[in-house]
Amino acid sequence: MITTNSFKILSFAAIACLGSITPGYADDTPLAEEMDSLSSSLKGLRKAETTEEKVKLVRAAQTATMNSLKYLPVIFKEMKNEKEKALATADYKRLIGLTFASLCELEEAYLKEDEEKADEIRSALKALKKESHKKYTD
Repeated sequence: MITTNSFKILSFAAIACLGSITPGYADDTPLAEEMDSLSSSLKGLRKAETTEEKVKLVRAAQTATMNSLKYLPVIFKEMKNEKEKALATADYKRLIGLTFASLCELEEAYLKEDEEKADEIRSALKALKKESHKKYTD
């Protein structure tokens, strides 16, 4: 049975997948560093002007996303129930995977110079970030 606290823990992990970890829950962990890199890359898209700049930033975000799979959110340490922890870990990986897939779609949109599609994908990434924050932040 997954408790309310479990959902909070799951939410924290999901946040990591979007590169959206902010100082509000980030610390000096390797996962936080990867999420900061992901977030910075996505924020950099606002100022990027050329396709090459955008693609470079998206690829950096992809790398940070994949690197984040090496770690689990700190709050997982608090989980005593192994089944609950396994479920949370699976959900964390699912959200990381969805983020990575969306970033690949974003890369394709930029390479095709389809700004409308890129806008849709960025919106989807924001929604995924929101879901993740809701699940994995206190």
